[in-house]
Amino acid sequence: MDDRKQVGELGEKKAIKYLKENGYKIMQHNFKCRTGEVDIIAMDGKTIVFIEVKTRRSLSYGLPCESVTAAKKKHILRTTRYYVSVNKLEDHDQRIDVIEVYLSEAGTYYRHIKNAI
Repeated sequence: MDDRKQVGELGEKKAIKYLKENGYKIMQHNFKCRTGEVDIIAMDGKTIVFIEVKTRRSLSYGLPCESVTAAKKKHILRTTRYYVSVNKLEDHDQRIDVIEVYLSEAGTYYRHIKNAI
C-alpha cells in the first residue's frame, strides 16, 4: 500500500473518531458506486451528512480542502443523489461537508467545513 493511501485511511479513521466525539452517528464508511465515492456518511441529528475527508502531513501543496476540485465536487454530488434515491431518504435534510485532517508531530488538527459543497 502506498504512503498516500495509508495517510488517507488514517485521516478517515481520525475523522470518524472526531465525528463520533461530536455526536454524529456513522452510517457508512467508503460508500462506492458507479458515479463515485463518499468517504463518510453520518447523521447529525436528523440531517444526513456526506463527508469528504482530506488529510495532509504537510501544507506544501496547499490546504487539504483545496484538493476538492470542481470535478470531485461533481462526483460527490452525483454519488449523494444516488445514495439518497436508492435508500429513499429524500425526506431528510442533507448537506455535504469537508473535514481537513492535518497530521503533524505536534498532534492532529481538524477543520470541519459544513455545507462545503
